[in-house]
Amino acid sequence: MHRLHSRYAVTRFKLASWALVFMYVMIPSTVGILIYSIAVEEKEYTWLGLCGMVATAVVFIFQWGISFRARCPLCHARSIARNGCAKHQLARPLLGSYRLRVACAVIFMECFRCPYCGESTAVKARPIAVRPRRRR
Repeated sequence: MHRLHSRYAVTRFKLASWALVFMYVMIPSTVGILIYSIAVEEKEYTWLGLCGMVATAVVFIFQWGISFRARCPLCHARSIARNGCAKHQLARPLLGSYRLRVACAVIFMECFRCPYCGESTAVKARPIAVRPRRRR
């Protein structure tokens, strides 16, 4: 099992995963609030829905910026960002999304299988190799 190259990469993967899951929750709830506001004709719910749309856009931009640098340590593919690459034969989607499966695995299991190379990676930083000093 591979490990990520630094603790910053671990932080990037976790932040991008939480933002993606949050976005997958915000989109249907915002649409539901907007539909409900149209049905009951209340301006407060309409404003709440519009604020939800703006918040979803902000989370989308944040997630895109963070996930752009979150890469698989083996194949260097962006595992949580959209790629046009072919998927590995063992890759399975979650609710139709390969990215969502990676994000949920990062959050709940702290390891994920890259959908592009198929290798599993622990969401932990590699240990720092310390070289012994040379004696003179």
